[in-house]
Amino acid sequence: MLTLDRTYFLDVEVWKEYGFTDMNTDLKKMKPIIYAVQKTRIEPIIGSTLYNKLVALIKAGTVTGLYKTLLEDHLIPVMIPYCDWKASVHTTTQITNKTTGKFSDEHIQANSFSDNNKLRDELLKDAKELEQVMKGWLCDNWDNIPELKGAVDNDELSQTIRPHLKKSNDFTGNQISII
Repeated sequence: MLTLDRTYFLDVEVWKEYGFTDMNTDLKKMKPIIYAVQKTRIEPIIGSTLYNKLVALIKAGTVTGLYKTLLEDHLIPVMIPYCDWKASVHTTTQITNKTTGKFSDEHIQANSFSDNNKLRDELLKDAKELEQVMKGWLCDNWDNIPELKGAVDNDELSQTIRPHLKKSNDFTGNQISII
């Protein structure tokens, strides 16, 4: 049998504590959301080299220094509103062998479509603002985190994190960064 060996940057209990997602939400629904946010929102920003380094450090239980600061002060705070944003859709939908539909609880009154959209917009706004703070921190620490410089997609990553640096050609035709 094939199993998935996944490492999660965000612990479910931390999400439940600091996010808006209900404490009683099914763990089976939360873990795929966390992993999807890591792969679709975090890895494209930090690059696969740094992403894989963080996975290795977490697995080994040796997250320290700037990597610990990145995780605790930036990645996790960014992930929480992104996870809440995804959960606002994914936790109310059930996929069964008979149908796909909305789950309803007799003790809760469902939001209107408009109310859900307002909530989702606000969660996304929070996530994007925290993401910008994280990008600023990554920019400030660019020279201190070798995996940022050594990423295979270094040019794209640099432009994502450090958009203020523009590429230009000098008089010899070589590409240089200018501020």
